[in-house]
Amino acid sequence: MPLLTRAEATRYEETSRHADVMAFIAGLSARGDRRLHVTSFGASPQGRELPLLVLSSHAVTTPMEARALGLPVVLVISGIHAGEVEGKEGCLMLVRDLLDGTHGGDLLAEVTLVVAPLFNPDGNDAIEPGNRRLHLPKLTGQLGPDNGVGTRVNGSGINLNRDYMRQETLEMRLLQTRVCQEWEPDLTIDNHATNGSVHRFSMTYDIPHTIESGRAEPIDYMREVLLPPVTAALKANHGLDAGWYGNFVEDERVLDADGDADPRSPVREGWMTYPHHPRFGSNYRGLTSRMDLLLECYSYITFEERVRTAYAFMLETLRFVAAHRDDVVQTVASCRAPRDRIAVRYRLERAKAPVTILTRTPRTLEGEPSSIVLPHLSRFVGSLVVPRPRAYLVPAGVGEALKGHGLAVETPSGTYDVDVPTVEGLGAQTGRAILEAAKVGELSVSWRRTARIAPAGSVLVRTDQPMGAIAVYLCEPGSDDGAVENGLIPVPAQGAELPIWRVEGDLP
Repeated sequence: MPLLTRAEATRYEETSRHADVMAFIAGLSARGDRRLHVTSFGASPQGRELPLLVLSSHAVTTPMEARALGLPVVLVISGIHAGEVEGKEGCLMLVRDLLDGTHGGDLLAEVTLVVAPLFNPDGNDAIEPGNRRLHLPKLTGQLGPDNGVGTRVNGSGINLNRDYMRQETLEMRLLQTRVCQEWEPDLTIDNHATNGSVHRFSMTYDIPHTIESGRAEPIDYMREVLLPPVTAALKANHGLDAGWYGNFVEDERVLDADGDADPRSPVREGWMTYPHHPRFGSNYRGLTSRMDLLLECYSYITFEERVRTAYAFMLETLRFVAAHRDDVVQTVASCRAPRDRIAVRYRLERAKAPVTILTRTPRTLEGEPSSIVLPHLSRFVGSLVVPRPRAYLVPAGVGEALKGHGLAVETPSGTYDVDVPTVEGLGAQTGRAILEAAKVGELSVSWRRTARIAPAGSVLVRTDQPMGAIAVYLCEPGSDDGAVENGLIPVPAQGAELPIWRVEGDLP
């Protein structure tokens, strides 16, 4: 009997529960194929195992073995938003088919593939038919599976894809410390599905927006080198159209206001992507100066077609990486040193070139196919760019958070030349609804350089580490996703000193 996912076995009427995922993995493991290593990176708050699959023709089982090969490591994450289920099904099917040799060749000889097929199992198993039910006037929901899907949030009601900087959840801490920081993937593929504007792309995609915070080279490689041929291969080999993620600006206003969209109203203002904040996974990975691919499958095609699309895009991306393995590895390896100047706040501008959007007229699922050329609101420009200090002196709690992000910290001693920030003003928080977690307005501060003894219990973090951009984005008071916003230090009063200091003098 062939090994099938729950989706395949039910003719796409159902999606896999956690038990189905584990049974499928057990079926793969029972074959005894040395190219597959099955492990776990922990358990969810409700006790469900977090499976991790490692695929390699070289029988890799550890990050050290993967690094010794000098081949690209590609991490696939599915199910962070557990109601978006096509990536979960698609990656399990792809793992099976790569092992079966369905597509010919030997991709696994050129790439180490690490797969987290179900990152949010507690949300996944909260299946209800009403979750993500299609409601096109609100530009929400999806087409199937009719028996329901899980929730966008985890079992505690937290959106894991807004938790990358805060790391409030157990799932996120486990992913970072036991997967991302251990395997150090050259490329991460993050599977999602998107509702929003009506268009005709089966898949939309994006790359990190934090291009002036982390190193720009991996982001430029994705935009200029990887995505054009992968998009072309998706069309040529699978008959599927893909393009840049976004919504019509007019629809963004509807989504922010929880209004109803008028499918016959004109759209003229532009095609807009999502914000730059590193609380989002893709933007966070931009701070790590590694390659990242956000996949947003179109919600308004059938469940079966969404799975086919997610599968196909992952396959074509892996084919590209395998064929250009040395370029991928070398691009990432050359970017371990952080930038000297790091943006901690951005503004969104038009890209130099317009974008062609495949859509419908009127913008309903039955509308006639059409296309429109619009300004592409996708260029992020640093509006607050700071010189990277040598280090920061931070309270113990902030130090623990920085350790969780993979930064080494030290116990300071003696006197340091520091810049101390004093709060001069605290603005009102504004922003798009998609941010979800925004709570604190922009801090304005004045700086005073002085010599101070390191406070008892404080921690020193140097910024010349590979994850140095994360330290700067969290520690700078002007950051729009920093320590105050993420609850690492209390919201300060006007005139108060912040307890995070820049260290600019010589370090021992």
